[in-house]
Amino acid sequence: MAAIELIFSTQSALVLVLGVLPPIFWLFFWLREDAHPEPKKEILIVFFAGMVSVAAALLLENMFLETNSAFKKIFVYGSATFQILNLLGFALVEELSKTGAAFLTGIKSKYFDEPEDGIIYMITAALGFAAMENILFIAGSLKIGLSQSLIVSSFRFINAVLLHVSAAAIIGAGLAFSFYHKTHRNKDVVFAIILATLLHALYNYLIIKNIESALGQFSATFLVVIGAITALLLFEKARRLHKQNLNLMIQ
Repeated sequence: MAAIELIFSTQSALVLVLGVLPPIFWLFFWLREDAHPEPKKEILIVFFAGMVSVAAALLLENMFLETNSAFKKIFVYGSATFQILNLLGFALVEELSKTGAAFLTGIKSKYFDEPEDGIIYMITAALGFAAMENILFIAGSLKIGLSQSLIVSSFRFINAVLLHVSAAAIIGAGLAFSFYHKTHRNKDVVFAIILATLLHALYNYLIIKNIESALGQFSATFLVVIGAITALLLFEKARRLHKQNLNLMIQ
């Protein structure tokens, strides 16, 4: 009995370490980019909200699956249109879940006082989402074996986590660039969610269609690396926007 408990506790610890450490690594990276760091307590709240939002995403995805019966009556099952609708639908659900987590916590808090904070809070929520998603994936892969769990963890360290960062940064940029133009916020955020959804859907397409292809895997990795670079550029642009506004106020 004690041996069984030890095995389960060891596996649980392994799942947590492999699942949470990669997002934590990327979270520290992004927090170091912030010249005026957000309160640690607020970051933790947003991160955990992102983890909890996975439950909302799963619920919404199950509801979306039920709409497939309606799609099947309109579009041929397995057709290009049907597949595109599914890719976009599942991607949109995840992006809305992460956005909701950020909006209910950091975005509506008093600490959202700089344009770049929108990107930081969105990325933090996305990394919390990625951490919980990692835990679920790695827990499932442990049934196959430890080596499979390590493969899944290393793959998600680069690809899946950076995908969430990239998509979140796009939505965060919508918040950042409308920071001084609140009347544009809804339009900018909706447009950003559409872009993030398209990026997410394209990544899913590359993974699903090329699951056993080295070229396909490389294409997916290349996409998220470009996305991460874009995220850094968006963050820098938001930071410059803040500095420009401060200079105008001083003048």
